[in-house]
Amino acid sequence: MKKLKIFLIALFLCSVTCFADTGDVMASSHNSTVTTQNSEEESRTSFFLHAGFIDLGLGMKVRLSKENGVYATLGLMWQAFHIQYIRIPLLFHFGGNHIHFIAGATLLNAVSSGDTNGEAGLGINWDFNKHWGLNLMMFTPVSFPSSNGASLLLDVRYVF
Repeated sequence: MKKLKIFLIALFLCSVTCFADTGDVMASSHNSTVTTQNSEEESRTSFFLHAGFIDLGLGMKVRLSKENGVYATLGLMWQAFHIQYIRIPLLFHFGGNHIHFIAGATLLNAVSSGDTNGEAGLGINWDFNKHWGLNLMMFTPVSFPSSNGASLLLDVRYVF
């Protein structure tokens, strides 16, 4: 219960910070020439850290569209709940600038029990702004029978 409280407080502080940042961007975006110049200068590649109740990781984000509508992430995840997992998922995010549908698969899935089945990943992503986001994802094995089950993950992500 203590971990849940700490996670919710951290999520709240991240949300307040990102909404304050979004407000500043909206206030400064009245000048269209400044907005156009900033969007053209942004890099297509960035890096991120993410953490949740039972997992943490880092990775790379590559924008595939001009804005934030479609992008791919390649990451390294470590999960420790009943069984330890190390995953390298390749995930594609489809949607608008803030809400995305996530679909992808793991390129590597190493499990402490020795089972290395591939997994499919599905989920929903909410990017508050260009730095903070929230992911709700599920990874499930693609070959059956499998000794490891599905993983449901809720993560906060910071892009830098």
